[in-house]
Amino acid sequence: MTLTKKKGTSTARVTRKIPLKVDHRCEKVTVLFAVNNGYAPYLGIALASLAERAGKHEYEFIVLYNDLSERNRELLEHIVHQFGRESAGSFRLRFMEMPVNLTDYDFAPGYKSLSVESWYRLFAPSLFPEYDKILWLDSDILVRDDVAKLYDTSMGDNWIAACRWDYGIIGILERERRQKQPKLGPYFTKVLGVKRPKENYVNAGVMLFNLRAMREHGVQEKLLQAAQNSAMHFHDQCAINMVCQGHIHYVDSEWNGLVCFNPDNLPLKYRKKAIADKKNRKIIHWAGGAKPWQKPDHEGAVEWWNVARQTPYYEHILYTNICAILRGEMNKKLALSNHIVEKDKHEQTAK
Repeated sequence: MTLTKKKGTSTARVTRKIPLKVDHRCEKVTVLFAVNNGYAPYLGIALASLAERAGKHEYEFIVLYNDLSERNRELLEHIVHQFGRESAGSFRLRFMEMPVNLTDYDFAPGYKSLSVESWYRLFAPSLFPEYDKILWLDSDILVRDDVAKLYDTSMGDNWIAACRWDYGIIGILERERRQKQPKLGPYFTKVLGVKRPKENYVNAGVMLFNLRAMREHGVQEKLLQAAQNSAMHFHDQCAINMVCQGHIHYVDSEWNGLVCFNPDNLPLKYRKKAIADKKNRKIIHWAGGAKPWQKPDHEGAVEWWNVARQTPYYEHILYTNICAILRGEMNKKLALSNHIVEKDKHEQTAK
């Protein structure tokens, strides 16, 4: 398989730089996102919580995109201004059109709920040669503490800093044990080569990249090669775990508080700690299929909606989800109707 880009691939283009409050005495904290028009409203809530919790630092938010309208860019700017106005930090928001054509790469399809924008983070070392490190954040999050504390993590020569997906892995392995159908357990160890996955496999939704070390060791090329392996189950997250094993600095799981597992499904010895960890989350991350905008009674959703209600995306989110619910109900009725018609045809043929 080739990693060569086709001719005519566009170059990076910064569409807008927005200086807000600038204090050059502050240490800069650089945060990277990737988003499309569909996810722009949820990035807006993530940015709002980021700005609201900011400390006395200079923050640069970079949004990589391929499909992001002028209107959405304006709304995201407005949100950073709105929520950053009363915080102690200073902010710059810039948008960068993704310069790499992903059709040049034979990426594995991966987990069905993940978007193509997740692949963008693999290119960070070459896209941002001027930075020694950068913090990647997914958009389905709510920040509850100053991310400068996470950004200040001492990584040594490790390539990434991330949180273990411990409870998620434990839940998977426990379910497979009960069902006597080992599938993902052997996959983690034999395909990915992750020894003791409960302790060593990380979730990629919150990651601090040591870009300097990654460039020195050619990590981007290794990641792109691994990501084109059709055996990858959880998208590029598996490629990251495969390539970076032995070069990961593990961060306390409070910085990536996952809402994709139920403590009641865990073995008793893990359950108490899992419940305690959920109370101390500094970043809430809805990494599973159910999102707070889809289920207002979902864990942590009340806090998410309290922020969303203050943004210009609030009505849009309500409208989008009402339409999705109505489409779902119509599709159910249509499927039932088609089933009845096919059943009648089958009975008529039988006669």
